[in-house]
Amino acid sequence: MRQLCAHPDFATRNFGTPITDHRSSWVRRTELAGIRYYVKTYDYPRWTDRLRGWLRNTGPWTRSRAAVEFDAMVWLRNHGFATAEPLGALELRSVTSLRKAVLVTREHPGQPAHEKLADLAPAERVALAAAIGRTVAALHQAGFRDRNLDLRNLLAAPAGDGQFAIAKIDSPRFRLVAPGRAHDRWARADWQRLLRQLAPFGMATVAWHAAQPAWSLATLLGPAAAQP
Repeated sequence: MRQLCAHPDFATRNFGTPITDHRSSWVRRTELAGIRYYVKTYDYPRWTDRLRGWLRNTGPWTRSRAAVEFDAMVWLRNHGFATAEPLGALELRSVTSLRKAVLVTREHPGQPAHEKLADLAPAERVALAAAIGRTVAALHQAGFRDRNLDLRNLLAAPAGDGQFAIAKIDSPRFRLVAPGRAHDRWARADWQRLLRQLAPFGMATVAWHAAQPAWSLATLLGPAAAQP
């Protein structure tokens, strides 16, 4: 971590292998001493950039998205869920606002679930969708509400006997509620977001029934969207 942060460009777009590029954030991958790292940077160089998120993550009394993601990973690991290992969250602040925030993690094995689903045979898709459904149900039961529950933020890796292990990454908007509650408006929003992405693969019903068979998909998505 220290060697990585000592690199003069480690928090710039010029560093490492590009993974994502957005207007105010980017992710880069690099390898040092045989260890692969991911560096996620949030950049707010102008006052207009900082004012846009003033009340959420760039103002003087707010937590940066990098810090919240770090907290989410720590919580997940402490509660027995798979995620990337968080190594550090760094912030550059002026007197009143956040200018830049950086999250550094070790690489976690697996492939983004939307890519994995596209590569699998039908029977394997069912196994992966069921694993996703069980993982989301377990997260909700433990009190975790992701609020950023996209297939690209679930890493899928083979776990033997045709099964899959699921890791959760990228949770800059998560919140915690009392454990034991599986259904509230944040849990429903998580499912709505995720199931709409599973529907094109024909796997929305599989994931939902693996998690909580007593509920109807139509309750969340409407009859047409719920069809596999």
